[in-house]
Amino acid sequence: MTVGAFLYKICSTWWWNVNSAEVRGNVSISPADKILVLNFDFTPLNIVLGRRAIVLLLKEKAQRISGRVIRLMKYIYTPISRAAKEKPTKAAIYRRDNNTCQYCGSTRSLTIDHVIPRCKGGDSSWTNVTLACSTCNTRKGSKTPEQVGLKLRRKPRPPLPRVVEIVQRSTDPEWSQYAYSC
Repeated sequence: MTVGAFLYKICSTWWWNVNSAEVRGNVSISPADKILVLNFDFTPLNIVLGRRAIVLLLKEKAQRISGRVIRLMKYIYTPISRAAKEKPTKAAIYRRDNNTCQYCGSTRSLTIDHVIPRCKGGDSSWTNVTLACSTCNTRKGSKTPEQVGLKLRRKPRPPLPRVVEIVQRSTDPEWSQYAYSC
């Protein structure tokens, strides 16, 4: 019997207790389920298939928090996300700003705006680029938002790790309680 077949047999016939990998309770994990893995401090770390979650539970490296959420027993250090170290791309800026003008909230005719214009020494970093509709961007021109009376709805920042973005956008009530905003 292969490991996969063994794990599938375990998944389909055994039930897991909420706080340990012991066989009890009445909530099962299917190998195909998507399970949210939390770090020891309850921050989202990864999304894995049920098969991987079962292995973590069997090895007692994680504990069951709820039906589709497990928490690691030891803290895992996570460096700054790779996306935050890289130069901003148009697609990443649109995703970070949720396809919305950061001045007025419009979702039409969006462009990339430099908060501090490049002609005034502004760079193309995560903390200086944002989405603006063509109306706001034209109004702002080569001035700062304060000079033309515009206010940013949200300060530009490096992107969050992908798993955090997924958890924030999730409609699953088990996952949404672990979403946080920076």
